[in-house]
Amino acid sequence: MTNRIYGTIRDTYHGGAPVKGLKIKAWDEDPLNGDDFMGEKICDRNGKYQIKYSDIFWDKKIPGLTSYLPDIYITVEIRNKMGKWVRLGRSQVFHNHDLRNDLRIDLNVSIEPVIKVMTKFDPEKHAFKFRNGFIFNPSVIGLDFKEMGMGFCGGMCGAALNRFKRGEMITTSSDSPQQGTSLYEELFKRQIKSLSPVVLAKMFSFQVAPNQVDAVRKESIGELARKEWPKLKAKLDNNHPTILVLIRAKKLFDNPTKNHQVLAVGYEYDPSRGDLTIFEYDPNEINKMMTLEMNLALPDGKLYFKDAAHRGTRGFFVSDAGGAASRKMRLSIG
Repeated sequence: MTNRIYGTIRDTYHGGAPVKGLKIKAWDEDPLNGDDFMGEKICDRNGKYQIKYSDIFWDKKIPGLTSYLPDIYITVEIRNKMGKWVRLGRSQVFHNHDLRNDLRIDLNVSIEPVIKVMTKFDPEKHAFKFRNGFIFNPSVIGLDFKEMGMGFCGGMCGAALNRFKRGEMITTSSDSPQQGTSLYEELFKRQIKSLSPVVLAKMFSFQVAPNQVDAVRKESIGELARKEWPKLKAKLDNNHPTILVLIRAKKLFDNPTKNHQVLAVGYEYDPSRGDLTIFEYDPNEINKMMTLEMNLALPDGKLYFKDAAHRGTRGFFVSDAGGAASRKMRLSIG
């Protein structure tokens, strides 16, 4: 016997209008052995779908019983920016459905509009015009080592944020400050403050988190990063640009300098699809609004980062040292 499940999907946010292009999946609820998948269809331009099924989708009938009465429900999924399907809604369960009859399941979903929030921090106006690359000469402080290149990403974010909060102009020079200048000293000190013991401990805890859970580690780095979103959202909603630590290292003893700090200045969020874009000032870039894209709604624990800087970001967290790194400080030079 072949029967069908059919119905219409409507969007209550837009006045009950039918929705096209959603994926409808039919299931037989089975708490003991896992729900049985019965089939799927994409609803048409009128929001209608039809799924044909037969009892081959279910567990074997119990000997002695002459009929099987499935407990049927549907789920609705919407495609996100990455081309993956995200759960949007689920119907009630229709228990003990008689296989001799078709089953109509209509479902209302709510497809909410994209939310965009931007602080007043504009990288073209409020960010430094030089890249994150500095020369450190150990002989200046009495050490007998060779010169080395260094990055002060946290220091640059903190210094730019300090000037933004105080309404001060930022230097327009395109030349990185040299060791011995007041700006170099400031960036160096702010960099140290941005790497507090709390931040370093959290950085290493994120580094060792797996991309997917396993028998030993029960929380993925995607799940850890997802918990940071409410904190970041609250800050940006209140016009507070916020320093983020981007995790790019992959294990405990991986080089921690692979990780990076940026200043989050806004976001765009699709609550129905879970798509999130964070807008940021990246000290490695000049006069550019950079982005970090991910999805918060996928069930596999991954966020599927798309980093505009192409650096392999695995996760992020809100820096607990952002306030200290951006406060007014006393300098010994100048």
